[in-house]
Amino acid sequence: LMDAGVPMSRVIAGVAMGLILDEDGGDDEPLVLTDILGIEDGLGTMDFKVAGDESGISTFQLDIKCEGLAVETLERALEQARQGRLHILEQMQAALPGPRTELPSTVPKMISLTVPVSSIGKVIGPGGKTIRAIIEDFELQGLDVGEEGAIAVSGFNVTKMEQAKAFIEKMTAEAAPKPSYDGPFPEEGRIFRKCEVVSVKNFGVFVSLGDEFPGLEGLVHVSELHTERIRNINGFVKEGQRIDVKCLGMADGKLKLSRKAVFETAAAGK
Repeated sequence: LMDAGVPMSRVIAGVAMGLILDEDGGDDEPLVLTDILGIEDGLGTMDFKVAGDESGISTFQLDIKCEGLAVETLERALEQARQGRLHILEQMQAALPGPRTELPSTVPKMISLTVPVSSIGKVIGPGGKTIRAIIEDFELQGLDVGEEGAIAVSGFNVTKMEQAKAFIEKMTAEAAPKPSYDGPFPEEGRIFRKCEVVSVKNFGVFVSLGDEFPGLEGLVHVSELHTERIRNINGFVKEGQRIDVKCLGMADGKLKLSRKAVFETAAAGK
């Protein structure tokens, strides 16, 4: 338990005691064995398991094949068990003085967080696409989302798990409403270089056009990010990344941009 990082108030050790009696019924002194093996258990007369710490016994279990035990024999078995128990505790203390504060990489771990119920859909994504992408990108073993917004992140790499937690928290954070932009607007067909990606959504990315149009952001739909189909948008582009985009004009009051059109324009030699 201590090796697994479980906090323990007291450390317990146990030892198995055995007994060999004179098979001929003589008066030979009974032989008490410490730390018996299977063969000694099978051929012997007693299997006496005693567990506890320096302060005393926490539990014991006794099996015998004789009609009874003399008090002196039982006292001797308990004293030998105490000595054996103290020796084991000493070795345990030398090997591991207390519970591990950091678990080894081979032990699965879990981190919990809570998101607003309204944001559960963002974490799962259409058909579970987003949650599968998070598990894959951050090398997780699992990502369980409860109906009340409780999320359990499980895996072996704590650094990756913390990154996944920060990613989910950022993705589900309720941002303050942005002020409306009244103009001017860029002309259709114009190409803008090194524009910053300000947010990444399942359906595309929002890009800032820079100082020339302060406060103006346009949408690059996921289908307009590349000439080839993008399976995982979160693995393809990150916030803060700078990309080239081409203005496709306004649609439903929103500025539409395309990175794919920049490639197509360059390929056409325009």
